[in-house]
Amino acid sequence: MELTQSILSYGLRSIATPTSTNVVNDVEVGVAQTQERFADADVVYSLRAVMAGSASTLTIDQETGVCTATAYVAGTAQVETATAAGTITASGNASVTVTSAGMTGSPLTISVPVVLGDTASVWADKVRTTLAANATIAARFTVGGTTTAISLTRLSATVGGLPIRSANDATLNIALANGTCTGITAAPTSANTTAGVATSGVTLYDGDGKDFEGNTLPSLSIIYANLIVMSTGSVTYEIFSGQIEIAKGKFLQSFDDGLSAINEFIFSAPPTAPDAAEFTFTVLGKATA
Repeated sequence: MELTQSILSYGLRSIATPTSTNVVNDVEVGVAQTQERFADADVVYSLRAVMAGSASTLTIDQETGVCTATAYVAGTAQVETATAAGTITASGNASVTVTSAGMTGSPLTISVPVVLGDTASVWADKVRTTLAANATIAARFTVGGTTTAISLTRLSATVGGLPIRSANDATLNIALANGTCTGITAAPTSANTTAGVATSGVTLYDGDGKDFEGNTLPSLSIIYANLIVMSTGSVTYEIFSGQIEIAKGKFLQSFDDGLSAINEFIFSAPPTAPDAAEFTFTVLGKATA
């Protein structure tokens, strides 16, 4: 790979309109759009990372472009299942109570109309339909099950195209009981069919010390600039023995004369909502002394 031109663009400017008496003309404050060119830069590389879980770390060796990271664990969506039993002997409402840590209104009690003669399979289907139509439930779970089974599967957030799954919620429960109807065999405790496992670690795109043609990058002797663009969430990074937190946005470092003290970048993902972050990291430098 041969670089033909390397351009860094930056600027931050505001227009201020005076409000004092007899003061006219707008004022420009800040730095106008500016371009810098690095004629002797001969190496550039970029990588993308999705970090999940507060214990995850990513170390980028700027000199070589090689990364080391916490192993990625996809996680598992939690599934909770209640089992309906009993035939309705008097019409009315079945009472379904869903408990989940962090869910709005938890424990949430929902009434489900049932009629005389509904078997367990029939009124279980009515419960599934009613739960799926509830906005609070639908925002957090997929409602499923067949015949007498009534299940809730925890939804996942999506960051960087990857599902970010939550840790197991030990409080999750679906309780079935008679409300104004009769005939339901009370089931106060549901089964944790599948335990939830939180997504963790780092999924890395590139970061293998190779350029886009698959060639090994030459080791850098000078860094001219690096750019971090946060798409989702936030990370902290350690550099020059200090730590900085970067939220969604952009962070640019540029060194006019180049920086020869090339350091590692060490990223860690703090707990955020969702508990994941996506960002790109681009480095421009010079390999030849």
